[in-house]
Amino acid sequence: MASYAIGDIQGCFYSFQNLLSSLSFSNDKDQLWLTGDLVNRGRGSLEVLNWCYENRKSLKVVLGNHDLHLLALAVTKKKLNSSDSLYSTLRSRKLSNLIEWLLSLPLVEAEDEFFMVHAGILPEWSTTNSIDLSKQVTCALNKNPNQFFKKMYGDEPRVWSPNLDEDDLLRSTINVMTRMRVIEKSGAINFSYKGKLNNLPSNLIPWFNLKRIEAGNFIMTGHWSSIGIVEHKYGVTLDSGCVWGRELTAFNLHTKEIKSVNADSRDLI
Repeated sequence: MASYAIGDIQGCFYSFQNLLSSLSFSNDKDQLWLTGDLVNRGRGSLEVLNWCYENRKSLKVVLGNHDLHLLALAVTKKKLNSSDSLYSTLRSRKLSNLIEWLLSLPLVEAEDEFFMVHAGILPEWSTTNSIDLSKQVTCALNKNPNQFFKKMYGDEPRVWSPNLDEDDLLRSTINVMTRMRVIEKSGAINFSYKGKLNNLPSNLIPWFNLKRIEAGNFIMTGHWSSIGIVEHKYGVTLDSGCVWGRELTAFNLHTKEIKSVNADSRDLI
C-alpha cells in the first residue's frame, strides 16, 4: 500500500488522471490525501468531484477555500463570480450527493505523524487544538449551512484569540486553515500577499517559518501556488500551480519522493 498527498487539483481532471497513472495508483490498495481546492478555475470540477465521490473510501480530503465557495453557492444560491468555473457542477443531477459528501469533510486530517490542512495552522495551535477547531467548524456547518455561510466571509478578526465569540472564532479558524499564507510581525494575518518567497516584504513571515509550540507532525498543505513545492522545517507545500498551466504534484508519505506531471491543456480555461 502506498499513500500520496496531492496538491490543489482545482478542476484539472485530466492532469489529475495523468498524475494517478504516473503513480500507478490503485484505489483498492493505495490511499490519497488531497489538500483541498478540488474545484474551480479548471474545466473539470464536476469530473474531479465525481471521481473523488466514487473513490471516497480511498481518500482523505480536507476542504479548501474554493470547496467552501462551491458549498456556499449551492446552499445560498449566490451568483457565481466571473472567475468561477462551477456552472456544470451546480447544474449536475448528482449535486445533492456531492454536496452532502463535501459537507462531511473536515478542515484538517491527522494520522500517525502526518497532518494535512489546506493553507496552514497558527504556531500556537497544537494538533489537538487544530482538530478540535476543525470539528467545531464542521459541526456548525452541518447544523445550519445557510446561516453558516452568511457569516463565513470576511477578513476579521486577523489576530487569533481563543476568547473570540462563536462567529468570529469560526471565521478566524476557516481563514487560517483555508486562506493564510503570511503573518505580519504584529501577529495579524495578512491576506493580501500572494507572491513568491523571494519578494516577501520584510514585515511578513510565511506561516511555516514561525516557531511552533508543537513540532512533531509533518504538515502537508496546498493553497500557495506562487511558491510551488517548498520543503520546510515542519513539512511540505504541494500546490504547484496546475490550474495556472504549471504542474500537479504528488508526495509519497513513506518514501518522501515528489512526483509531478505537466498541466494538461484540456483542463485550462
